[in-house]
Amino acid sequence: MVDALVAVLAAYLCGSLLFGVILSKWLKGVDIRGLDNPGGTGSIRKFGWRFGLMVGVLDALKGVAATYLAHTLTGDPIVVMLSAMAVVAGHNWPIYFSFRGGGGLAPAFGVIIYHYPLEFALGLIPALLMLALYKRTPIRRWLPFIGPVPIISVVGLLTTLAFVWQRYGFFPGSATIIAMGIPIAIGGYVMLLRDRERRRSGVEGRRSATS
Repeated sequence: MVDALVAVLAAYLCGSLLFGVILSKWLKGVDIRGLDNPGGTGSIRKFGWRFGLMVGVLDALKGVAATYLAHTLTGDPIVVMLSAMAVVAGHNWPIYFSFRGGGGLAPAFGVIIYHYPLEFALGLIPALLMLALYKRTPIRRWLPFIGPVPIISVVGLLTTLAFVWQRYGFFPGSATIIAMGIPIAIGGYVMLLRDRERRRSGVEGRRSATS
């Protein structure tokens, strides 16, 4: 019981290490949350692919670390599933950063890569096809407020879920992915609200400056 609590708590605290904020303050001298969302996608938009990729990889490694610790301490699939949810929740609502975090996709990918690297790689194929469609079709005009990275990430996540479910059944793998989808969905909705508020504030600021 103690090991299970330690694993879940450690996963949350690990998830709360928000590398988008840490690196933007350290390397750029600003808190990215004042400019965009603090995950890999927001980092790409504000500071370029190299910076965003670094943030995304580090955020994914949080999921790997949390899963490894849960397996090492207990080996219980229920604890592993709760730890997976906790690391995503920590990323979305980090205790170190006033509970204002990202959307949780990167640490979720880390959890999946630890368990199912082949299925994750297969899931990248339709995700990359979606990226090509995004660039060559009106999708970007239909969903201008989201951008390509969240779209292809969700496609990759759902495709990976289908492969895992087909090969291994519902529990524990598919159940863990679905469980992580709960904080991801909530976090994604919160991020959309923040983006809307930022755009509204930007419009109001421009109006004030010109009045």
